[in-house]
Parts: sequence; C-alpha cells; structure tokens
Amino acid sequence: MRIPFVRPDLPETSGVAAACGEIVESGILTKGPRLAGFEAAAAEVLGVRHAIGVSSCTVGLALLMQSLKPLQPPGRSEVILPSFMFLAGPAAIVWAGLVPVFVEVDPATWTIDPAAVEAAITPRTFAILGCHTFGVPCAMTELERIGTTAGVPVVFDAAHAFGSKVNGRQVGREGLAQVFSLSPTKLVVAGEGGIVATDDDSLAAAVLEAREYGNDGSYGCRVPGLNGRLMEMAAAVGHASLARLPQTAAHRAQAAASYAAVLGGLPGIGLQKIPEGATTSWKDFSITIDRDAFGASRDEVRAALASHGVDSRAYYSPACHRMEAFANYHAGRGPLALTDRLAATSLSLPMGRHVGPDEARSIAGMIAEARHR
Repeated sequence: MRIPFVRPDLPETSGVAAACGEIVESGILTKGPRLAGFEAAAAEVLGVRHAIGVSSCTVGLALLMQSLKPLQPPGRSEVILPSFMFLAGPAAIVWAGLVPVFVEVDPATWTIDPAAVEAAITPRTFAILGCHTFGVPCAMTELERIGTTAGVPVVFDAAHAFGSKVNGRQVGREGLAQVFSLSPTKLVVAGEGGIVATDDDSLAAAVLEAREYGNDGSYGCRVPGLNGRLMEMAAAVGHASLARLPQTAAHRAQAAASYAAVLGGLPGIGLQKIPEGATTSWKDFSITIDRDAFGASRDEVRAALASHGVDSRAYYSPACHRMEAFANYHAGRGPLALTDRLAATSLSLPMGRHVGPDEARSIAGMIAEARHR
C-alpha cells in the first residue's frame, strides 16, 4: 500500500538505542529499572497512584477482571459492555470466567450508552466496562453514577485513550481502573504492552500479584494469574514514546481536522461526535457511510481507496455479539440495531506519523470521488 493504515509513532532510534544497550549489558530483561521508570512516568501522565505495566492491554483486562473477583459478593458474574468494541474486552471477560452482557452505544459518540447500561443492571452484575471508542472518552461520569447507585465497580477499556482528555486532563483516573494499550496503532507504543491504571491500593496489589502468575511471594497462589510482565526493552521504548505524546497527539489532530474539513460536508458521511469538554486522541479517524445518501457503500469506498494504494479498516465488523465466540452469551437478549448498523457502515482511515494534513486531504478527496464511480 502507498499509504498504509498505520505507521507506528515510534521515538527516534537515538532515544532508545542507549537504553536497550544498557539492558543487554545488565542482563536484566524483566522486572528491572526501565519498567519501574516507565510505570512512574505513566502514573504521572495519567494522574494515578499506580500504573502497572503488563504484556498487553488484553492481558491487563483479564488480570483486572480476575483481581476484582475477591472483592465481589458471590453470585455476581455479568459484565456490562458495548458490543461495538475490539474483541479483547469480551475475550478478557470470558477468560476470567465471567459473562459478557452486550448493550447498545450512543448514536452520536458511538461509545457505550449509559441508559442501556442502567437498563441492564441486575443482581448478577459484576462490573461495568466502558470503552473510549477510537479515542473518544465515553460518558464516565454517568457510568460512575450508575455504578455507585448499583454498588457495581466501573472500569474502562482505555486501549485508545493515551492522548484523550476531559476538561483538559488526560483520561485515566476515572472509575476504579483503566487499561491502556501500547500496541503499534496507538499514540504511545511499546511494540506490545499495556498499562493498568488505578488509585486503589488493594486492587493494584492484586493486579501486581496476578501479573506474576498469581504468585503470592512464597510460590503460593491465592488467585490464579498469568505471566503478564512487560519486558524491559518494551518499557524503554514505551517510556521514550510517552515523552512524545503531546507532539504525537497534535500531529494526529491536524490530520483529523483536514479529514473533517472535506468529509464533514459530504452527504451520507457521518462523523463521530466528541462530547463537550472532551478531546479525542484520534487513535482513529472513523466515519460512517450511508450507501443510499452517499452513492457508494462502505465496502465500495474501501475498494476505491485500495485501488489508489490507500489502506483502511472496517473495525468491529462484525460486532462482538455476532462473533462465534460470544454469540451464545447474547442469545435471547434482543437486537442491537444501532451496533449492527455501525458495524456495517463504519470505516477507519489511515492515521499515524505518515499522515499529515496533505495526506488526509488527499485521502478524503479519494472518498469524495468514490461516489461518482
């Protein structure tokens, strides 16, 4: 592809070469000073007491769900979450032996609908999992209110949220915990990895223990865990990448503005709404395409872009409640019409250090031309 979907926002080689050389010389490949330094820097950026490095966001979510179990009354097993999200969320829930309960999203923001969450609360509800879809902060205050009223913890899949803000403050300290991703499509990159952020000391201790297989320090195991450690090399890359977050976020915002300037005026093209007071990370610039109003379907637009050497993604298609691994959990719970429509019409466009305002305008122009084919 002439313009790939993503090119990682990596730090310069000079910024990590010395650190990686020191790691090799030291022979300390895990649980060393680079991880500790990265965790401290991430905690400061996120405004939390604890930022725990893990091997992936998916593992972080699974460890979080496992760590919540001892804190919950018996008989609770259902986690309410959107279906319009990456499959890692429900996968982590199922791996932890819990039950995903899929609900609708808001038609404007495409993030989890608080009203749908409130309607889904039952005595079996274990937790609420919000998601900052494509970097747009979900309705965290409303979800926290619902959780407090119901006596249910609220946590967040913040995979896309490094660089997302509410009232000028980086997302991360809201809810009981938030789990961030450090994979190549994100603004802060470690290769693979994640951060579990929380202000709760007991939960942080439980996640740290679960990250070490569940080893309680004496080769005993109170709660089964995983090997979820973040390697020193990854921590070094992540730390250097974190230092570049303001510049990375600004670059993506410029590209997003150029995309929106062209696409926002086209009939049949829908843009994701950013709530008042919020700032998205622009992890993705995503649109919806109404075939009848626009004159071409989402898949036809994808094909047109590909013919010009431009890659794109039809994210969350199918939605999670339609996937073979999770469909049985949704059986009998009723349709999610808006989620299905989003899954059929949404398209995410290239973002990253290789897409500036000029490239974004060019890609948007290709989309405009696709309606005349």
